[in-house]
This record gives sequence, C-alpha cells and structure tokens, in this order.
Amino acid sequence: MRGEHWEPGPVTLKFQLGDIVLGRATLSLFRRSARLNELPLDFSDTPEPPSRLNGADGYVVWSHPIARKLPILRVRRDVIQYIPQQYRRFFVSLAGDFEGYLRTRSAKTRSGLRRKLRKFAQASGGAIMLRQYRTPDQLANFFPLAQKVSAKTYQERLLGGGLPNDQAFISSALALSKEDELRAYLLFLNTEPISYLFCSINQGVVSYDRLGYDPAYASLSPGTVLQTLALEALFSEQQLTTFDFTEGEGQHKEVFSTGSYLCGDVYVVRQRVVPISLIMLHHAMSRASSATGTILDKMNLRSRLRRLIRGQFTRESWVPDAHGRASGSANHTPG
Repeated sequence: MRGEHWEPGPVTLKFQLGDIVLGRATLSLFRRSARLNELPLDFSDTPEPPSRLNGADGYVVWSHPIARKLPILRVRRDVIQYIPQQYRRFFVSLAGDFEGYLRTRSAKTRSGLRRKLRKFAQASGGAIMLRQYRTPDQLANFFPLAQKVSAKTYQERLLGGGLPNDQAFISSALALSKEDELRAYLLFLNTEPISYLFCSINQGVVSYDRLGYDPAYASLSPGTVLQTLALEALFSEQQLTTFDFTEGEGQHKEVFSTGSYLCGDVYVVRQRVVPISLIMLHHAMSRASSATGTILDKMNLRSRLRRLIRGQFTRESWVPDAHGRASGSANHTPG
C-alpha cells in the first residue's frame, strides 16, 4: 500500500479502437504507485528503478508527478520510456477546519452537498451513521461488513477489483493500523452498510485507496455522502496534511479537491523484442483510437456508435476499466 513498495507481476495492455476492445497482452513488470510529494519528472528524468529487475520486462510507476506534459514515447539508452496517460492528480489540503474548507467550494457545490446529506438523512430515519475504523480490533469488524458491500459493486462483479479479502492485504492493513497509519469508514443506511472508504496514511498524506458502494442505493449518492463525512472527520484530527485522490481524473475528485498536480503512468521497458513490440503497437493503436474519436465527435456519431457497440458486444468487452485505485482496481489496464 505504500508508495515505495514494488510488486512484481503481470500488467495488462489493452488494445482498442474507441469502445471496441480488440485484444489484451501482458508485460512482466515491477510496479508501484508514486507518492504525491515525490519530485516531478522532467524531460531528461526517468523514475528510479527497483533495486533488482530479475527477469522482468521493466517497471511502471503509476501516477508519478511530472513537471509538464512529456513525450508519450521516448528511447532512453537500453530502455523505452512510455507515458500513455498524463492527467491531473487531485488532492485536498487538510489545513484549517472543515467549515473553512467548505467555504472554498462554490455556492452550487455547497448547496448540492447539503441537499444530498439531507436526502440521505431522511432515508435513514433522520440521522446519518458513519463509523470510523483505525485500530486492529476495529478493523476486525470493518472487513466483513466492507467486503459484503464490495461484493455488490461493479468493480467486484465486472472488473474483479473490489476490496481484497486475501490474508496478505488484511495483514498489511493491520500492520498499518498498529502504527496509526490507516483510516477506514463505513456508511450505513439504518443498520445496513452500503458504502466503504479505505485509506492508508504516509507522512501525513491520506490516500484514497479503495471506495465502493452498493449500486442499489445509487440514488442516495452514498459515495458523495461518505466522502463528505470522511473529510469532516479527517479535518477534525488536525494532524494530517493532505487527502490524496491518487491516480486518475473524475468529476467526484475534482468537486472535492483544493488543487491538483500533473501526473503520468510511466512505463520503463527493456529493449527486448516482444515487450518493445507490444509498447509500439499499443502506442499506434492509441493514436488511431484518438484520431477516430475526434472524427466521430465532429460528426456527432460517438454516442450513437457507443450504443450500437453496447448492443452487439458483451458487457465485459465495453465496460470502462476502474483505473483509479479508489475504484478498487488492482490491475491497471491503459486504454
């Protein structure tokens, strides 16, 4: 869960034209997620590699800060650096108090949040129940309830990326909780858990690691309600510096954020025939897909084509990937 922790294993490249997935391939890479406060990469920089690559094809750092938009593809001595996705990484400064933070939001946003909180409270008998879990004993109660919610989410059902229930993940969470470096939350409707948020903490930075909610209650905006109340709880601690929304953009993140950094998913791949061929093919397909999308937009055909595709292909072939860690994705599949 920590930013400096490398994990070896397969990383999927997805080849597609628009919404049509033509195929997938995997690279054997060491991977990690960058910390928000890492020094940004510039044109001449490459992320620091793991101490040993063994037989891996290379490594990838998700959401590494970058100083500016960088070339997507670049040859560097005996490796190729590939940055297929460059995007804003949103965060919330936890300086000050929650009321002061709310005053930085637009009047429209504040009104919308109050309306959603009122609606949820009315549906829940007049009060909202949010529970925070941070000690090992508390986590023993959190995981069974959160995994019950996770099993109902689209991340779990369609992408296999809900809240992990393996012993390695749970043991890691317990170790963090013993150091007071974990916050987990459950939102209840009456007595039924319907949304969870799981966050690790590193040097005062709270990471938006896993979020999920029961889609049966989507009309009550449980993710937004939980996010609002969790931020209020974090502000009240007065000892944490930042809430990091981690990799990937999204309206939910932007609405709550107080700022953003430019980041990119940085692949560094050894110059071997198969991995380099896959990277080059992926880059070419991505450019073709982007060009196709631009043409379809100009002709106002993208939405109609998407509906046609959804009618012809199975749900698994067109559903968007949960790229952001908060969506529960463990395997990043760049489109």
